[in-house]
Amino acid sequence: MLTPEQLATLKEKLEQEKEKLLERFRKIEDTQSRIGEQIREPGDQEDLSQMTYTQEILDNLSAREMFVIKEIDYALQKIQSGTYGVCEYCGEYIEYERLLAIPWTRYHSHCAEKAEEEGIVPTYTPMIFESTLPEEMEIQREDITEA
Repeated sequence: MLTPEQLATLKEKLEQEKEKLLERFRKIEDTQSRIGEQIREPGDQEDLSQMTYTQEILDNLSAREMFVIKEIDYALQKIQSGTYGVCEYCGEYIEYERLLAIPWTRYHSHCAEKAEEEGIVPTYTPMIFESTLPEEMEIQREDITEA
């Protein structure tokens, strides 16, 4: 079981990581916007190819980052409800060291492997994610919001 000090440390880590990811997401959106403008007037076929490749990488990065933001929001909600740090696979407490490394994790490392093998997909209650995004941030891709 986590001490109040450990819980405070982990909550702070979650909030810092979320802010860092939101900032990266904003920068990615700015870059995607600039690339979109450049694609309208590419210099040559090689420029177009490079911009398309870069756009695909940015799309994948932002989808992954949005997934982690969802997991962070879920972890913060679990802190509020008093269920944070309990493995969703076996029901036992997750080691503090693992939570320090991956504060949004839902499982022990060995349980995470089992959950992955069994194809367990994270689920969220409807209000967890969308209510925590900053007002100026808009989701334009449906696949990002799907769990």
